[in-house]
Amino acid sequence: MLNEPARERLLARFGDGARAWCAGLPELVARCCARWRLDLDEARSGSTSRVFFGRQGGRREVVLKLTPDPEIARQEACALRAWAGSPHAVGLLDADLDVGALLLARLRPGTKLNDAARGPSAEEMAGLLTGLRVSAAASIQELPPLSERIGFIFGLIGRRRTSPRVAPLVSPELIDRSDQLARSLARPDRAVPAGLVHGDLHFANILVAGSPCRLVAIDPRPSVGDPTFDAVDWVLAPRARDQLEPRVAELGRLIPGLDPDRLWAWCQASAVIIAVQHLYRRPADQTIPFLLDLAAQ
Repeated sequence: MLNEPARERLLARFGDGARAWCAGLPELVARCCARWRLDLDEARSGSTSRVFFGRQGGRREVVLKLTPDPEIARQEACALRAWAGSPHAVGLLDADLDVGALLLARLRPGTKLNDAARGPSAEEMAGLLTGLRVSAAASIQELPPLSERIGFIFGLIGRRRTSPRVAPLVSPELIDRSDQLARSLARPDRAVPAGLVHGDLHFANILVAGSPCRLVAIDPRPSVGDPTFDAVDWVLAPRARDQLEPRVAELGRLIPGLDPDRLWAWCQASAVIIAVQHLYRRPADQTIPFLLDLAAQ
């Protein structure tokens, strides 16, 4: 139901207050199984959730996603409902937001992009980003602004800046300057139409699914703001300076209304985030100088 690494991951994210949730997880899963007629046969861990795979009514393949923080589930459900007409977002089948439970459609083959044989083309990525565009209509106004998401991310980076692998390579001044740039980009701007932002569109949160296969987003950390933010991970994926400008230009050509200059600035502001997250989890490699150089410009 919940192995020790998964438990520790949740406690690291939510603190000791999550211990009671972890202890009550078997009962919660049983209630969800009874409510939705589920047979579950596999469990996996995320940074904010425990995820179970199985079938509903003996036939339909589903995913049961449970989180200790019902607000996380509420925000994800809000985004998935706004994307209900798009083939580029996982389908929300039902939810019990009081207990932080989401019932999702299972995607097949469901290969994560970071496990795929090749990265997506500019055309494929533009199709995904365009498919996730939703204007700031009333249905998503209850989501937090992108500036709040940016504040959360840099708050996390600030706590990790003293890590033994981070501190020698990443200066506090570089983090602060990146934080200021990101906050300025996240501020409401009449020239930048606000929309629904996925907020965590790295390659582990993009699956290859469907027939014919397409890119499908999962696990949003949604907000309302500049959708350009969601393009950063694809642009920076090669970790090669000579590919940055061509990738920015390609998306600018393929996605109506995307401002290449803003995308470039978002890449500069986000590079230090990616570098710190990498160094916090594992030793430096050849990508770190590239990211820190981009952030320092």
